Amino acid sequence: MVLGAAVTGGCWLIVSLADGDASPAGETFSTRGTLTLADSSLSLLAEGEDCTGLDGYSDIHRGAQVNVTGADGTLVATGELVGGKKTALGCEFPFAIEGIPQGSKFYRVEVSHRGGLTQTEDELRSGGLAFTLGND
Repeated sequence: MVLGAAVTGGCWLIVSLADGDASPAGETFSTRGTLTLADSSLSLLAEGEDCTGLDGYSDIHRGAQVNVTGADGTLVATGELVGGKKTALGCEFPFAIEGIPQGSKFYRVEVSHRGGLTQTEDELRSGGLAFTLGND
């Protein structure tokens, strides 16, 4: 009987100290997006051709890291750019990020070292992140 009361009391304490908006531990979600590199040096390529960043954009390529940090600045998930394809807008690199933990007040998504976009969880869940980088 004492053990049951102790377990119940411990559970009550944990629940009462937890943030009411926090998600259950271990639950994650994913997001998708694109980075479009608008660079005039890509103008000679035909639409649909493989492309990559050149010169000052050489860090933009297949496999470049996409980082997600939580509100406290801690890295919480990573993804990478998929191979770029030439479009009317430039060189478009899709990406997907899996395993983003729920419950942060906001998230920051950054491609390579290019600065990030701040998003809410709902915005990330909806996908469609769109970064544009370049001189066009």
